[in-house]
Amino acid sequence: MAKLFRVQSAHLAVGLSVALLVAQTLPVSAQSLLDAAPTVPRMVSGESESILSTRPAPVAAAAVQVNRPVPFEQALPAYRLSGEDDVVRLSFNLSPEQAASGGQLALAYRNAVSVLPDSSVMAVEINGKAAGTFPIASPNGFKTEALKIGADFLKPGRNQVLLRARQFHRVDCSLEATYELWSELDPAASGFIAAKSQGFRSFDDLLTIARTDAAVTDIRLILPRTATAEMLNDAAPVLQTLALFLNRDDLAVTVGEKPGTGPGIDLYVSTDKTRAQTQNADVPIMPYGFSVRSAGEAGRAVVGLRGATRAEMSGQLLEAIRGPLKESLDSGIFSSRSGTILADASSRYTLADTGYETRVFSGRLSRTGFNMVMPADFYPADYATIGLKLHAATSPGLKHTAQFLVRVNDLVVTSYPFRNAEGEQFDGKLIELPLRAFRPGNNKVELLAELPVEADETCAPEARDDTRPRFILLQDTEIEIPALARIGRLPDIGAFAGTAYPYADGKPFDIIIERPDAQSAGAALTMLSRLALAARNPLSADFHLGAASTPSDRNALVITTQNAFADLGKAGKSGFPLDLLQANAMAAPITDADLMKTAAIGDTALAAGVGETGGNDSNALLEAFRKSTTRAEDGLSATSKLRSWFAAASGRFGNWLNYQDGQGSAATLKEGRSLLTLTQAPSPSGNAVWTVVHAGSPGDIALGVRRLVEPAVWTGLNGGSAEIETASLTVNSVPAGSRFVAGMTDQSPGNIRRLAAAWFSDNFQFYVLLIVASMGVFAVWLGLAIPRKGVRSDQ
Repeated sequence: MAKLFRVQSAHLAVGLSVALLVAQTLPVSAQSLLDAAPTVPRMVSGESESILSTRPAPVAAAAVQVNRPVPFEQALPAYRLSGEDDVVRLSFNLSPEQAASGGQLALAYRNAVSVLPDSSVMAVEINGKAAGTFPIASPNGFKTEALKIGADFLKPGRNQVLLRARQFHRVDCSLEATYELWSELDPAASGFIAAKSQGFRSFDDLLTIARTDAAVTDIRLILPRTATAEMLNDAAPVLQTLALFLNRDDLAVTVGEKPGTGPGIDLYVSTDKTRAQTQNADVPIMPYGFSVRSAGEAGRAVVGLRGATRAEMSGQLLEAIRGPLKESLDSGIFSSRSGTILADASSRYTLADTGYETRVFSGRLSRTGFNMVMPADFYPADYATIGLKLHAATSPGLKHTAQFLVRVNDLVVTSYPFRNAEGEQFDGKLIELPLRAFRPGNNKVELLAELPVEADETCAPEARDDTRPRFILLQDTEIEIPALARIGRLPDIGAFAGTAYPYADGKPFDIIIERPDAQSAGAALTMLSRLALAARNPLSADFHLGAASTPSDRNALVITTQNAFADLGKAGKSGFPLDLLQANAMAAPITDADLMKTAAIGDTALAAGVGETGGNDSNALLEAFRKSTTRAEDGLSATSKLRSWFAAASGRFGNWLNYQDGQGSAATLKEGRSLLTLTQAPSPSGNAVWTVVHAGSPGDIALGVRRLVEPAVWTGLNGGSAEIETASLTVNSVPAGSRFVAGMTDQSPGNIRRLAAAWFSDNFQFYVLLIVASMGVFAVWLGLAIPRKGVRSDQ
């Protein structure tokens, strides 16, 4: 395991080296990215520690600290426990002084009204030691339970908390009623209350950053008003390293001239060159090196990276990855027990790899879930199966309806009945899961065991025997991934969200902010940090300001707004700030410096379906004309009716084959009613891929990206594109109408054979026609051969 951590840290260092070196020669392009910042008190420096600085850091006054809970690191979806028996794993970070002093574990929770308080209980473990229990009895609102934790339970660094909720229904004993049982924590009021509080003196202290009222981890990049693409490229590697170090799925990056307020991180990055460009700006002077210290406001940290050149900053960042950041990287994003399987072809995993530990179950419906990330170029089809080797046992007395189910992406894909009423043991029982049920990127896998007994019919709580188990699922249960057909097919926003495809291959790509402003820049940096987390490695991104260039053969992430001046007339405005008009008047040097003089996004990728409002008027008229002139079904010929019936039947069979309900195939991006759209298309040259994030205004793109990167939304993205509705902020995934090949790294005969099998399973009509044609050829040959050769017979 230690070797694996060393390899992953080495990969991180290599990836970061590439990301830093690629940007060495970026041109300077001046452009005002920043809106007027709200008036905030001037930052007062706190305790500081320059980890890698070779020059002395200025002495600063200590900040006033408030004794607030050390928050859990996990994002919001991790705080819910559902069903009769569920487990969540949380973590928090402590300094050596805090670990030695002990404290209290505060858990603010509430539960469903249907949970029976007399017997439902929450058990707590810290670092593998039982820390206490309490009844689950707070249906009317959040209630805080505080458990006293001694120093012998704690350790410096990350501390692991395991919560196990055993919940029982008040009145209903059916299997369906178990879905009504839930408890959830309030992340803002839960955490560890340390006996000793401290500010931010080391990088590990950043792991204690609290979330804002919007339940996000705030990182604010401080830039001058005359910010340039070069400054964004200086900051990109540091931002990605912080994202990987924090290992939080709820990062929100903003850009401004002034420090932020509330909990979060203010990030300062500069070389001597960019610092000279901001001499007249009100930006504090950071010490040379990579440093962290407390800000003037409690709960807020300042992170600075300063070097004479970008190469010097690269060296400082790499030294930090190999030094003070390494341990937390290994125990965080590179941990093998994170609830996720990073699946690879021809590999074997166990439930223990997801963090699951064997436990006995005595309820009616056992549920065990994990996330499986399939390769980005995985082709899902019926050419092989994933083998689930079940290691489990059932107790005597189960009804004949008891069964084991596997659900993938919320759809049941296979079942196995527990037929033996006397109980049975499974030592590697093979249950095959169809590859077609999975998709590139994130896949939600659930293992369910329905375990009814006769006593459930009476539903008498006093007659329930919780000491008698019904089922045990061992952590030795295996998941075997077969050889996979590998070919990159786009558009696929599931692969984009799950693995950062096609940007995680180490090759440089462009991030184009078509109409630069602070909100669009913040949205671009938020997307970059989220992609770095998906790739588990820094990405080689080059920022450009201005319209996209059609001759470019590099992949690109394009941030574009339909109207850069959408705020005109709002909030009493009658015009634009003078500096914004001047900045746009000077936009030509930006495109000159970045070599972007040709068609804008609206003329290229947006024309494919996410373009300007009038772009599809002709298509809409043609569609209306087609519908108005379509014959009624009674007027169709027999041939037309047969063709229509065959097409409908093929569509229904295809939906069934691909585990689709058929409803999503009719979804379209709604012009004028979408807050934000996310699409993928070939670049105008056809040699690269553009992923376009498009909204109507800078405010819309900031709000839309914030919604898009929410953990529950991001992990659920799939299909060819996505849109966020303006009114409800509902996220709709739209299936890809057609796909194009983005690359094939494996050209071996075995992969070609699997691709052929996969294609025929997708296009079964051609397979049927091929079989029929083969039989026809054989029949013709037989009809010609027999009369010619004849049959010998004796007279």
